[in-house]
Amino acid sequence: MSNMTIHAFILGISFAGLICSCFEYLTGRPANFGLMFARGGALILCMPVLVFSAPYILLRNAYRGFRMLQISGSSLIFVCVTAVIWSIMCGRIVLYFLHTV
Repeated sequence: MSNMTIHAFILGISFAGLICSCFEYLTGRPANFGLMFARGGALILCMPVLVFSAPYILLRNAYRGFRMLQISGSSLIFVCVTAVIWSIMCGRIVLYFLHTV
């Protein structure tokens, strides 16, 4: 793993957490995948929030599922790998925009 990938991962997870925290602060409810079912103009605003906050939502739901529902270890590993890959991709997008500004 290159140094750029590690930076992208850390930035992706941090940015996802920041977006989820800001969404919860502004709306009073936690971000979840139910935002995909918004209608009209709300959908246009919710989709970027959902795309960039998905790694945090995946990890939060996996942690809750592991603690409360006793999901299997292989499911937990699959969710964590998906969240890591997604956060690297989001982190690379954020790094790209930071370097162009």
